[in-house]
Amino acid sequence: MLAGCVRGSSAAETLPKLRAAMEREVATADDNADNSALADQVSRQKHLHGMTRPQLADQLGPGDPCSRHPICAERGFAGSDRYYEVGRPGGYVRYRPALIVGFSRFGTVERTFVLRVD
Repeated sequence: MLAGCVRGSSAAETLPKLRAAMEREVATADDNADNSALADQVSRQKHLHGMTRPQLADQLGPGDPCSRHPICAERGFAGSDRYYEVGRPGGYVRYRPALIVGFSRFGTVERTFVLRVD
């Protein structure tokens, strides 16, 4: 196989997995690590870049306004950008990974940041 042909999973495959992970309870440290890796993959492969706010909401749900999460401002995101926690509180009570999504002045996704939990 040629190295140039391997680009990772497509957005059509990965985004539904991320949305499902957001809804699942985190029961173990491995669940957290898997969720971190999935959010990181979406960010690195820029699966959300260029999406509008409504398109993002269709793919991942509404998320929280960044104004509710101090880490967003610390990382240079606006209060109207979106914060997505990956996983629901479950038997494994610890911090969960998060995906922060920033929009351009034109209303499209221009950057993402992942708070990893390994």
